[in-house]
Amino acid sequence: MREIVKVHSTSDMSSSPPTFIKGTCTDMCPVRERKLREKEGLLHLLELPIGTPLHPAPEAHPYLTVKSFSRSAAGQHTPYQDDLRPPAILYKTVCHLLTNIIERQGMEWCIVYDFVFDRLRAVRQDLVIQGLGSVDSIMVLEPTVRFHSYAGYRLCAEPLSKFDPTINRTHLLECLKQLLVLYDEVQLGCHDTPGTGARAEMEALYLLLTLGYSETLSRSLHLPRELREHHALKTAFAMSLAMWCGNYIRACALLPQLSPLLMCIAAQQLPLIRRRALQVMSCAYSSHNLTFPLSTLQTLLLYKTKGQVESDCRHYSILVKGNAISFWKGAFQPDTHGPCLHVECVDTVLQSCDLPKLLLHPAKMKNF
Repeated sequence: MREIVKVHSTSDMSSSPPTFIKGTCTDMCPVRERKLREKEGLLHLLELPIGTPLHPAPEAHPYLTVKSFSRSAAGQHTPYQDDLRPPAILYKTVCHLLTNIIERQGMEWCIVYDFVFDRLRAVRQDLVIQGLGSVDSIMVLEPTVRFHSYAGYRLCAEPLSKFDPTINRTHLLECLKQLLVLYDEVQLGCHDTPGTGARAEMEALYLLLTLGYSETLSRSLHLPRELREHHALKTAFAMSLAMWCGNYIRACALLPQLSPLLMCIAAQQLPLIRRRALQVMSCAYSSHNLTFPLSTLQTLLLYKTKGQVESDCRHYSILVKGNAISFWKGAFQPDTHGPCLHVECVDTVLQSCDLPKLLLHPAKMKNF
């Protein structure tokens, strides 16, 4: 199923606007929840000071405890004002999660991801309950989209028991679609403002998430000129267009030209690109006598090692003979694409990135 944005302006709604509650909580976690979780021993390790010894009932610190996500249930009472965080506190919470928590050392990153994921869901929940405006929502949703984009790549090799890429992608698309609707409503990016770069990045990200879809290509063509001429959007558009045209080798060649965050998303699309490329090559180079150099295929499709090439070829029933590949159109099995793998050029770029800066302040980074 194609995951395409349907823009519905709020001005089209004929019903009267709903009444929202205005939050008054001045901490990252309401006092009521903080005391309850302290009493029940429900504090997360990431909410305790570093080096805190194990204790059956640790103290809940106001500057470390973060409101957790609570699923809505039938019959649940309307939240109190002091249980909801106003926009400034919500953004403060996001900054805390993506600076102090995201790079916590000595802990498996899957655990860090689960904690940040849950707390960001709670932030979004507070946004919805309060019916906060476009600007406030955008300030929270942009870093949330970046977090899910980065996490999808960083944890791509983890087993399903530790990381579910489908759930991560679902929340990424949900946040991104909300952002695109908000951008359209407030018409951000129509002038040369700092917001232009952020919106261009998000529009580019959507192009890469829906790589090769004519609907998203069409959407990009109707964006304001300042956005269309932004390097991030131009490169993502070229990559998506190459995919639409069936030029899979060019799509791979464009990946290293993207910004670090966009490279993370594009790398997650490589299994799809590789499957289609190998299917085409199985017909184009089909022969019982001729072979194709394995090292060349490794370079063209951005495999990190020869072992990865061999593994993918076996997945698609393509015969590998030593350092060469023997294509035969009748043998290819296109049912499912291979696994998502780490890419050398992406790993190299990410190693030199300041992660909090990447997730919170991309506009201040070097222009790619």
